[in-house]
Amino acid sequence: MKPHILMILSVVGSTLWSQQEIGSGRLDRLEMLMEESETRPQMTTGKCGTPLVFQALNRLPRMPATSRVEILQLLQRPSTHRARLSPSGRFRIHYDTSGVHQPAMIAGIPRTRVPGSHEEYVDSVGAIFDHCWEVEVEAMGFDAPPPDNGAGGGDEYDIYIQFLTQGTFGVTLFHPDDALETGPRQRYPSYIMIDVDFLGERTDGLDGIRVTAAHEFHHAIQVGAYAVWENVPHSDFWFYELTSVWLEEVLYDSINDYYFDLPVFFQSFKDNANRSLPFTAESPSGYERSVWALYLEKRFNRDIVRQIWEQMKIEPALFSMASVLQRHQFSLAAALEEFSVWNLFTAHRADPLLYYKEGEQFPVMRMNASSVFPGAVSTVSGSAFPLSVQYYRFILPGDTLFAAITNTNSPDAYAAPSRIASFDLMLSTEAAPGAGQELSNGLNMGFIAGSYEDWRTKYVGSASRTDFRNRSFLAPNPLVLSRSPLLTLPVDDGEQGSAEVLIVTSSLDLAFSGRYHITALAGKSQVTLPGADLAGQVSSGVHFVFLKTFRKEYAWKILIIR
Repeated sequence: MKPHILMILSVVGSTLWSQQEIGSGRLDRLEMLMEESETRPQMTTGKCGTPLVFQALNRLPRMPATSRVEILQLLQRPSTHRARLSPSGRFRIHYDTSGVHQPAMIAGIPRTRVPGSHEEYVDSVGAIFDHCWEVEVEAMGFDAPPPDNGAGGGDEYDIYIQFLTQGTFGVTLFHPDDALETGPRQRYPSYIMIDVDFLGERTDGLDGIRVTAAHEFHHAIQVGAYAVWENVPHSDFWFYELTSVWLEEVLYDSINDYYFDLPVFFQSFKDNANRSLPFTAESPSGYERSVWALYLEKRFNRDIVRQIWEQMKIEPALFSMASVLQRHQFSLAAALEEFSVWNLFTAHRADPLLYYKEGEQFPVMRMNASSVFPGAVSTVSGSAFPLSVQYYRFILPGDTLFAAITNTNSPDAYAAPSRIASFDLMLSTEAAPGAGQELSNGLNMGFIAGSYEDWRTKYVGSASRTDFRNRSFLAPNPLVLSRSPLLTLPVDDGEQGSAEVLIVTSSLDLAFSGRYHITALAGKSQVTLPGADLAGQVSSGVHFVFLKTFRKEYAWKILIIR
């Protein structure tokens, strides 16, 4: 294991860093300054130190003058013994040939540094970063990071190999004085620091370099070519991190360092009241939410992530996701609702054909609450932050029913992220109140809330993989016509052709009729109705939906809100 090295020179009441010391301890000192400035930092950094840089620059105007001077010094580039170019000439690798910052390959069991291997390490770093450029810029189409006007000795992108304390793989740094664009949307040239050997890390050696290069190089792309939005909470940095972790998997599918962070999302992404955190939460880091990019990639296509980043040149992450999904005839609310169900299909319930390719390696989603159904009625009271999913389990004799309740209020995710909305779920043998739905096992589930505009509900029956997939319901329910572009009606696998859809009022008056194609989505057959087709045709209230195919008839109850 690497020693923890923190070297600080205190001179006349302020902390000054030598060029040799600036590499090993700058992140430790930045974190200390954040703690001293306000409260303990909410953002956890983990293997990537870049969130700490974001946090420091965000707090910089509110900090004492001595702290501001020190932070700006900590963001300066270190000096090194040597520098040479990568094979492509796109990267300039800076390194030392002796001392604490001398890089080395590692080998053997237990793993140890290989003496005199620093040039081989530099060769590896250059080749790996060249590969990242080839994939992320040339193959995937992301914009290249901007040049830095020769700050590192040329216009090549600069990589500094420095001793980093245990647990930190790398960091992308940028200085406010170098801003290419200011205002709500900012852009910066940057440079990257990576560890000297990755000895003792959870992913060590060359694999540690690989995932760090894929990860940090995309941070360089993000802050230099796209946007740092200063007018939204935490600059949306959770999205920067989940994208960079996703790029690790795209470039190096077999390494799977992201597995280490998945338990945070599936098991502990909750507050002290066991309430799921908003998807935009600053802490934890955002690594754990890489599953969102995995969902987008498989559900739509790999390029959709780049499309979102292109849109982020115009607007922040949530707005960009909504705009891009709209082009794909989908909505952010519908995607989050579907995502909530995908996250139930992991571990022993995984289906790599329909859901996550590596879902068998993912943890099981931990429930927010569970209830044993006594045979008549069972009620669970819950609450949710904006843009969060709460999971509930109802244990039945010989069966289990899962409820995924999504609060899709994306405006409040920016404007009031700590606002809590309450709701009740009622499972009953009788007709259920609120937005009620008859389930395939003969029971009824009622969803009761103060308003229904910002909610999506999914109920999935049986703990077995097969029954999970076979029991699905129309969505969204309730259907808010002003916010839901699509109504999805599931039909049996194998259904083909077209289907007739009728919507009638609770008094059985015909409100709408139409014929639509049956399509397959992730292996599931379904019919989708554009919300625009229903506008002006149906009124607010409880309705019945009937669907007729060549083989079968289906029926549901739905609450429609105009």
